[in-house]
Amino acid sequence: MNKILKLSAIALLASSTSLMAQSKNFEGASIAAYASTVGATVDGSLTNSNNEVTTGTIGKNTPIAGVDLAYTISSGSNGFFGLGATYVPMKAKFGAGNSSGTPSVANNGEIKDHYSVYIQPGYAITKDTALYGKVSYNHADFNITGANVSQQPGNLEGWGYGIGLKTFLTPNAFVQVEASYTEYDSLTAKETANSTTSTVTGKPKISAGTVTVGYKF
Repeated sequence: MNKILKLSAIALLASSTSLMAQSKNFEGASIAAYASTVGATVDGSLTNSNNEVTTGTIGKNTPIAGVDLAYTISSGSNGFFGLGATYVPMKAKFGAGNSSGTPSVANNGEIKDHYSVYIQPGYAITKDTALYGKVSYNHADFNITGANVSQQPGNLEGWGYGIGLKTFLTPNAFVQVEASYTEYDSLTAKETANSTTSTVTGKPKISAGTVTVGYKF
């Protein structure tokens, strides 16, 4: 009986050590590059000087690329916890017009310097593969230019949520696939021309599929 108890204790200890080792494989600092296919939509409304409101939704799919820096620690058993940041070194420009001669509001616009900071809890299902979730704060500079145009606020800010799968191809090199959704705060732009004022309010939303290739130190 004592031998059985001892063997059981040894097996349990070995199992616990193995589980801890799985999560520890994900520990450390990492740097990565990623590419995303982004589907962006904006639910908006336009109010003219007569307080007449027109609503609508616009959307576009576009590819983007960026860099990702992170640090991950084991949280015991199979769990781990990551902190990180991303940056997109790209600009997006847009323009709008109105052939009727009424204010066009967003004559020219630019979105740049998009970054995020995130937390990423995960669970190692093998020593090389893990499932994870992500919560991120996102920010980008957003500027509209044009005659008699003003905007509030001047930046895009919002919260994002994602799920993904991380796999190590070697002890240091890894790939991630991720699906995410980000919803930004509403933005308002006004333009006054010919003694009339148009106001546009929009709420951007982004769905993205991302592939990341990285290296853990």
